[in-house]
Amino acid sequence: MLTALLIQGMLLDGAIDGIKYYLTPQWDLLADSKVWRDAAVQIFYSLSVCTGGLIAMSSFNKFENNIRRDAIMIPIINCATSIYSGFVIFAVLGFMANEKRVCIADVAEQGPGLVFVVYPEALAKMPVAPLWSILFFFMVVLLGFGSQFSIIEAVLSALIDVLPRDVQRSTGKTILFRAIMCSCFFLVGISMTTQAGIYILTLLDQSVGGIPLLVVGLVECFALQWVYGTERCAEDIFRMIGWKPSFYWRWCWKFVSPLVLTFVLVMSFIQYKPITYTKPDGVYEYPGWAVAFEWIVISIPILLMIIAGFYNFCRMGGGKTLKEALKEVSKPQWDWGPASDREPFYQAPESSESYANLNERGENIAMSYKSPYISSADSLKGNMHTPHINTISANTAKQAGNLSSNNNGVLNEGFQF
Repeated sequence: MLTALLIQGMLLDGAIDGIKYYLTPQWDLLADSKVWRDAAVQIFYSLSVCTGGLIAMSSFNKFENNIRRDAIMIPIINCATSIYSGFVIFAVLGFMANEKRVCIADVAEQGPGLVFVVYPEALAKMPVAPLWSILFFFMVVLLGFGSQFSIIEAVLSALIDVLPRDVQRSTGKTILFRAIMCSCFFLVGISMTTQAGIYILTLLDQSVGGIPLLVVGLVECFALQWVYGTERCAEDIFRMIGWKPSFYWRWCWKFVSPLVLTFVLVMSFIQYKPITYTKPDGVYEYPGWAVAFEWIVISIPILLMIIAGFYNFCRMGGGKTLKEALKEVSKPQWDWGPASDREPFYQAPESSESYANLNERGENIAMSYKSPYISSADSLKGNMHTPHINTISANTAKQAGNLSSNNNGVLNEGFQF
């Protein structure tokens, strides 16, 4: 579809001017933090990084999935597609500028206006306009569905994971829950179809898609590389695909990415400007209450992380020091490993219920339930004293403990600087 639009766009008058404008760098914009922030947010959105979509979708992969290949190829394909689509867009913008006898900068517009105002206007002036309009909006719809599937799945998967187990195991209840949540999201989205919809959309887009994503990305880098540990993460990858990340990757994960995100985040605060919306007849400046609402929306994801961290700290007793708490939460789950190694637990009679009632430290939190196959957490940690436990593979017995031989003992540690 992009190729067809590119071929058609290049045949239009002024298309070359648009391509030249697209390929001509404006070096002075590198000093604007908004450009860096928008670039980072664009990557976050297009790759579903820091929004949960990537994690939710990858959870369906096999344990031995080649994540090195995916981590390299997906960003390359994504960025190459974005650059390619830029040629399509600016070829048409060059045509629009030629038709109106204005500069390309005057017709170039970002956000919804580009897709729903500028580009349709250009399509209407093309030969066989109805055909190109149908194809273009069909492509937009497909892109919208693709984005929504990952975003909605990230939210619903997280919510379903904390629902009661009987709801999780019931297909009908799960579908009903998904339908209710999607209906609620739909009702909220109706507000963006009103006369003030574009103002609401711009407000939410600017607030949710900026600072919160940078903060989430920075926290994820810190949690994974400084709390959980770079070496431990590298060992986990080696366990999955038999390849250990080189020094370059570990250096980027631990230092380069956090420093870049910190720089962009700090500059975003320093060069912050109140939100505005560019209209055909001028620039609309949002009132004070709308700016306050913007900061409330920005604060919500950040506050949720703080509240969740404080809750887990209190749940572990609350009397521990910060370092002890971080060491505790940075330990891998006792059942970390391929799902296939846990199948014998589920296949053995009555053992699946006992397995489901084990928390992340391998402690039996449902003491009232007595299983003839797994009588206590100790039986999972190597003290196998029932004949039926032979149904469990030796590899699973290793993983059930806090120490994994494949990780050279590092899994029993926690929070290392």
